[in-house]
Amino acid sequence: MLLRDRKGTDSFRLMPPHRDHRYLAPVLAAAGVLGGVAIGPSARADSTTLDSSDFTLVLSRIDGSGNFVALDDSERAAFFSQARCACPTSYGVSLSLTSTGAGKLATTDTLQAQVMIGSDCDNVSATACPSFGSTLTLTSSSTATSETLSTSDVFNTVASGVTCSALPASGSYLWAIVRANGTRLSSEPSLSISIGGSGPTAPTGVKAETADSGLLVSWTAPSSTSSLTGYQVLCSPGPSSASAAAFDNCAADMPSGGSGPFSTLDASLVCSGLVSVGTNSVRVKSLSNGTAYQVAVVSIGSDGTSSAASDSAEGTPGPTLGFDDIYKAAGGTGAAGCALAGGASPPGGWGLALMIAVLLMCRRRRLAARSVGILAALALFANEGGALGAFPEDGDPSSPRLGLALSGDEPPVSESTRAWNLELRFGPYYPDTDTEFADRGQAARPFAEVFGTHKGLMFGLEIDHHLSHRGGTWAVGVGASYYSATAAALAADQTTRTGDETSLRLIPLSLLAVYRADLLRTQFGWPLIPYAKLGLGCGLWWLSDTSKTSATAGATFGWNAAAGVSLDLSFVDPEAAHTMDLETGVNQFAIFFEVARAALDGFGSSSVLRVGDTTWIGGLMMEM
Repeated sequence: MLLRDRKGTDSFRLMPPHRDHRYLAPVLAAAGVLGGVAIGPSARADSTTLDSSDFTLVLSRIDGSGNFVALDDSERAAFFSQARCACPTSYGVSLSLTSTGAGKLATTDTLQAQVMIGSDCDNVSATACPSFGSTLTLTSSSTATSETLSTSDVFNTVASGVTCSALPASGSYLWAIVRANGTRLSSEPSLSISIGGSGPTAPTGVKAETADSGLLVSWTAPSSTSSLTGYQVLCSPGPSSASAAAFDNCAADMPSGGSGPFSTLDASLVCSGLVSVGTNSVRVKSLSNGTAYQVAVVSIGSDGTSSAASDSAEGTPGPTLGFDDIYKAAGGTGAAGCALAGGASPPGGWGLALMIAVLLMCRRRRLAARSVGILAALALFANEGGALGAFPEDGDPSSPRLGLALSGDEPPVSESTRAWNLELRFGPYYPDTDTEFADRGQAARPFAEVFGTHKGLMFGLEIDHHLSHRGGTWAVGVGASYYSATAAALAADQTTRTGDETSLRLIPLSLLAVYRADLLRTQFGWPLIPYAKLGLGCGLWWLSDTSKTSATAGATFGWNAAAGVSLDLSFVDPEAAHTMDLETGVNQFAIFFEVARAALDGFGSSSVLRVGDTTWIGGLMMEM
């Protein structure tokens, strides 16, 4: 051993044996390293300490673009199913070193791995562990590798001579048997898998409701849907033109488990498109009225495998009656609008789009600029502290702030010019369609019969432009709202509900003259402001049924009137309200309540679809 004497000269001294020499080995090794002297045959990491925790083993399906998509525990449990046995495909296996494992390799180390399937392949003496594919190689410079294998190799090896539909479900493991520099590791990475079984779980609780030339089929989803891409419906007898199967159906030897005609899967019985996960019903079309059909539903895995068919349900298509049918049968003459191809009712977004269009018609850049700051102003109004102060006078910028001034000696200040009111409106609505029949002395009430007697929600937007502030605010306004009613269509007995759906969509439009007695606020500081409105109205309506290929659209004209009161919220925090005015141009933020009459009846005509109502409306109002 090299030692340094007191004079600083180097010398060699032979150390005598010591019974605790084993404790000196680490010290000697460290000394060798620190002193730049190699101890032993080579200075490298010890790859023999590698174990299963130093590896990541992944089983993947291969998507349409050839990419590996890793399977989780539940997906692996369904991957090597009966359906995949009947319809072989490729799958991917990836093996990589963790950062800890890579740190144990020297530049000269080589790892070689072989993929095997079996219950105890980590046992050197195990014999029932067939290997698949080529040898995978890992080094310090290449710490990840993968290969593509075929599921047919698995089934031909582990279930040779067994038909796919009779393949029993069994658990097993996918192994990567790794050797480091030719020496097998003491523990090997593995993944649990299942072989056989029906793959994805079939839905339950299947129901079939009558529809015109079709059925409304519904079901309860499996408890786990993470490995599913959707569902498809099977019909027996099969439809005249079967839908394309979204699952692999390449052999007669498919999973069994359903009953009757669905004991094995038959692509000619597919009668729906792919229904996405999260949707648990679909209307099946192109069936024959009066013919009894059995229906079942299959779940489809993300790798294209299918579950066995669910338990079946029975339904018989038949004619159905929507609102327009019952309205016309009762003698109504006002639903003769324009036919729209496709049979689709306008979605709620149409109403919102129309409201936005009304705003754009104003063509006022100042209004748009002020609107940008409204949210910030509302946040400021809610959070700013302050005491109850004064209310502004009229819209004249030079007018002093008057009012209560209950908290201190705040000097008079001005408010910004008032030019617009913007209202967000909400309230119950029930079209008075049935008054047409009541006025004739008829007992028929088609709207109530189909949609019931409960009011629905109407929401809308109104914008008013100020014309004068003499004795209050005089303005003209435009408004647009949206309302819809949807219900199951009726059978021929006009009592039984069916699987078809009928709906009325309504967009009431209005052109109004508005008076607000807000001199009570500007001159006396009162927060409660009465107001009145009067003008013309037009109700755009759409009638649609899922049993029809077209919708009916029309318009009913009339008049509108309203009387209400608004509550200026500035009294909650006057200082914040004033800051909001200065920073955004919003003079006030108020809530309102009004009683409104929409007489959309063609000015008393007996040959229009009446869609008006007398109701109350509440909401939020901003003055800018």
